[in-house]
Amino acid sequence: MCGIIGIVNKSSCIKEIINGLSKLEYRGYDSSGIATINNNKIQYRKTKGKLDNLKKTIKLNPIDGNIGIGHTRWATHGQPSNVNAHPFVKKNCALVHNGIIENFADIKKTLSNQRINYQSETDTEVVAELMNYLIEDKASPLEATTEVAKRIEGNYAIAFLVKNSKNLYVTRRGSPLLIGISKSLNCVASDSLALPNNVNEVIYMEEGDTAEVGIDQINIYDYKLKLKKRKTHKHISLQSHTSKDNYKHFMIKEIHYQPRSIEETLLNFAKKNEEETYLPKFKVEENKIKKLSLIACGTAFHACMISKYWFEKISKINTDVEIASEYRYRDVISNGKTLGILVSQSGETMDTLKCLQKMKEKKISTLSIINVIGSSIARESDYILPTLAGPEIGVASTKAFTSQLIVLALLSLHLAQKKKLFNLELKKISSSLFSLSKNIEKILKDKKIYSDIAKGLTKSKSIFYIGRGTMYPLALEGALKLKEITYKHCEGYAAGELKHGPLALIEKNVPVIVLAPYDKYFEKTMSNIQEIKARGGEIILITDKQGQKKSLNIANKLVCLPISNFLTAPILYSIPVQLIAYYLAISLGTDVDQPRNLAKSVTVE
Repeated sequence: MCGIIGIVNKSSCIKEIINGLSKLEYRGYDSSGIATINNNKIQYRKTKGKLDNLKKTIKLNPIDGNIGIGHTRWATHGQPSNVNAHPFVKKNCALVHNGIIENFADIKKTLSNQRINYQSETDTEVVAELMNYLIEDKASPLEATTEVAKRIEGNYAIAFLVKNSKNLYVTRRGSPLLIGISKSLNCVASDSLALPNNVNEVIYMEEGDTAEVGIDQINIYDYKLKLKKRKTHKHISLQSHTSKDNYKHFMIKEIHYQPRSIEETLLNFAKKNEEETYLPKFKVEENKIKKLSLIACGTAFHACMISKYWFEKISKINTDVEIASEYRYRDVISNGKTLGILVSQSGETMDTLKCLQKMKEKKISTLSIINVIGSSIARESDYILPTLAGPEIGVASTKAFTSQLIVLALLSLHLAQKKKLFNLELKKISSSLFSLSKNIEKILKDKKIYSDIAKGLTKSKSIFYIGRGTMYPLALEGALKLKEITYKHCEGYAAGELKHGPLALIEKNVPVIVLAPYDKYFEKTMSNIQEIKARGGEIILITDKQGQKKSLNIANKLVCLPISNFLTAPILYSIPVQLIAYYLAISLGTDVDQPRNLAKSVTVE
């Protein structure tokens, strides 16, 4: 969850570290800090709160140095505070850490004879003390780093500064870390977004790697200090995605970017008016796949839930959808004809990564749908399908979600083709995907209606989303969006389930947002609306022209969308869902891009 940056520069590293932290703040913003070595002395500054607080502190009390580390925190052990902020500085070293050290209490016991006075509530400080102890015991910085990696348990990425050394020392297990290379500096970072503009090559550190990074050398070792060779990759800068341009927030920029991201994803895998999709061949022959097992967390999980309807209707394949944090602990049975599909925006979601590893142990072929090609999940999968949404900075996923849906839709069509199920109806439906961008642009032009709906929700204590078919998981996504960025209590329900309990929550003026394109479920959903109206609920109906005619003015507020089909509807209807959440957050004055207690990339368990 946290963000790490380390720089070894020929000149001052301060500016590059601060710039890197600004690109990493989406990973956590409970606190931030920086440490450098200058004239063989470790200097550091750290503050609670967002990066702006650290910038002010450094402006008032500057530090300098050619080598340094920086950190932006999402709190796990210990509440957000100055004392719990990284880096942790000891006599001989300083460190920053992403992840969780599971055996920190045991390490404390082994160091108990050192009479250490711990200052924080964190697991990380224990690692700093262990590193300091090893160095005082005459271990070299590299030996000490390797020994630390041997002794600690959990998932982590750690970067060390050591007195009397001109190198950074880093190690990783589970949590991502990469090395950036340029002519003037070398660096380490949690992800490529944080790398300086002049970095032209990257090395993705692998599980169990320890590295020594200097200005003129980069050496990577295993636990036995055996030198390892790692492939370098060309680094493509993504800096254009890290600017808000003329938008107030990243979220609204990313919402408006969706016509483009959808178009780019479509054109990568399919051609308009052609029935063929261009997806890779799988080890398991497509026409012999008996089961799909879709695994994800959060918004990506909702995308998988939607796609279940597509795979079963279009591809005629039995499809299971499971939350990653639950699947990884189950006794999974494999028949050898299952394709595991893992969906993650970052490609670093820890629970999803562990599911991938479990599937590989069970000899299940794995296909990952990811937005970051060099991520851990991408590197460990048998096959990948990139979403091509570009970096998503806002914590609440928008363009990544719709791009995931596009890829999943194309995959369902691809499997249908391979099973000889493709017909004129499917060809027509497939072509309709190429109309999405224009239809979304139309929706985006009418911001007033969503702003007005949002303003009407500001005083509501509870809000509900309902839908049937693919609109049910989209109702869950709508509720999640409101929770994430508005902090309003919101629940999503299958409309048919209201009478089985949730209807008890409906009372006068409680708003219910109904997702109801005119399809085979529409009349049933209208009956559910009547049940809500009879109990005084306020109806906000999102439908199309046909649905508008059939609704008989029952809605208190109505949004009319372009006509869609069962493949395009959940993608199209996700746009109003996103806009309502955004404008409600604006009305309430919450932090849209950096909502409380959350981070973009969930790299802890």
